[in-house]
Amino acid sequence: MDPQWNGAPPSGSLTCMLCRGSVPYARNETQHFRSHLQHHHGVFYHHEGLLSVNVLSKDYLRRIVQEYERSGDKSELVGEEDSQDVVELEETTENASNSSVILPTRKKEIIEEAKVHNCRSCNAKFGKLGDLIEHVNEHTADDKREQEKIEMNRQTLENERRRLIEDKRVIKQRKEIEKKRLEGEKLKMQREIQIKRQEELSHTDEVANSEENMKMDVDKRNVTNETNARNRTEPRKEGLTFDSTEKIHLTKSLLNCSKTRATSLLKHCKSALLEILLWYFTWLGPFNLLLLLYVNILMCLFFEFFSEEAETKAMKKAFSMVAKMWSSYTSFWHGQTYVGMDNIPREGPAVIVWYHGPMPVDYLGLIAEVFNRDGRVINSVVDRCLSNVPGSGYIKKYFKCDAFSKVQCAGLLESGQLVGIAPGGSREALFDASYDVYWGKRVGFAKVALLTSTPIIPIFTENIREAYCTMSTARKLWSTLFEMTKLSIVPIYGGFPVKLTTHVGTPITPHKGETADMLKQRVQMAMQELVNANQKKGQTIKSALIERYETFV
Repeated sequence: MDPQWNGAPPSGSLTCMLCRGSVPYARNETQHFRSHLQHHHGVFYHHEGLLSVNVLSKDYLRRIVQEYERSGDKSELVGEEDSQDVVELEETTENASNSSVILPTRKKEIIEEAKVHNCRSCNAKFGKLGDLIEHVNEHTADDKREQEKIEMNRQTLENERRRLIEDKRVIKQRKEIEKKRLEGEKLKMQREIQIKRQEELSHTDEVANSEENMKMDVDKRNVTNETNARNRTEPRKEGLTFDSTEKIHLTKSLLNCSKTRATSLLKHCKSALLEILLWYFTWLGPFNLLLLLYVNILMCLFFEFFSEEAETKAMKKAFSMVAKMWSSYTSFWHGQTYVGMDNIPREGPAVIVWYHGPMPVDYLGLIAEVFNRDGRVINSVVDRCLSNVPGSGYIKKYFKCDAFSKVQCAGLLESGQLVGIAPGGSREALFDASYDVYWGKRVGFAKVALLTSTPIIPIFTENIREAYCTMSTARKLWSTLFEMTKLSIVPIYGGFPVKLTTHVGTPITPHKGETADMLKQRVQMAMQELVNANQKKGQTIKSALIERYETFV
């Protein structure tokens, strides 16, 4: 570049540094630039950058120098010696507005610079073109090896993925086989239980019949002995023969048998009559709980519509008052206490599995106790028949109870909440007279716990079936009606002020690889152990009331 030249090329053009000519140039129209480059090689300057450097031959350079000498100008491209060598200039992309381009003044320096070759990949410099080609070949080989390595890694990952899919398929098949095996064992166990119960019933009937027969034999022997003694001591009456004596004996035996059966029937009728009288005088007891629930709904509605605070804060305050009311009621009327409350976490998810009594007064007390302690509300899974109760919509809204699906329960547990469920359901509440934990095929709670890896906490309340009772008279009739209609139409009575003690069991954590049936069996056994350890055998309403009275005394 001539230091004496200070002009700028027009917009959209290039300026030749040798002939000072302007060449039109645009990114999409480069034919003018290429044509000028073929006939007039040189350094081109476009605004702020040097765009191209080309080869200058000796003859062409001499002609340019002569033209410059005739014009009186001097050029830095003039060399000191003639040479037929080809001079190659190095590419430059420097900013022309901030720095000046200084061309070499000596031909030796130009030749040395022309011998340097740069690698575009790593910017390495080589004096020989062959070295540069070898270096580029090395780059190509490295790239090829890298591609082969990537392809090997991809194949390895693909094989690993296929292996994992195959392992999952095998595990699924094993689980299905294990499930079928457990179902077979379960059916076998149920058949054995049924056979055992039938044998026990038949044995009981045989014992009762044998006792009656023995009693009849004793009566018959006594009558025979009395008759023989009377015949020996008294003279034989006229007209009385041996046949008539036998008739008298048979008549007395029949009278004794009839008397025994009448006594048994009278005893059964007496118990049924007593139960009917209890139901007649206490049938309003269960409705008192429903009345309290309606009072709670009115309290929540009042806080929702008349409180000036935010809705969430107002509902929390309303639920706090409801929880205190239920705690006061269960503590005063039933003296409800809690054992093992530390097993219920103060934060984090858990599945609470509880024994379902005829009326869930113990569970309502537990909900209130957990809220008073931690401020947490238990989401309760209830039967669909709750929708038949008037005002059930408000009960579901304010007390977080509904017929939640397994997906909904899993979502609640994933969000860190508590979920309460009674696997026994209505059958356990209405027809379990002896605290037998039998849940049938209810495994939904186990599936949810396995899906979310959540611990299960079994809970049982002592004397819950003595506080509220279901009608045992005509039990088969009520059971048949329930199976036909799925409605809880069994008469419930009670509300007796017996002592209630809620026992919270140790959390049961799902094991890796465990099926839902296996987990359900573990929880069911833990619940049965809670019942056997804390519920007295042969407990009646009378004995439970006496125990409560003794605690007051």
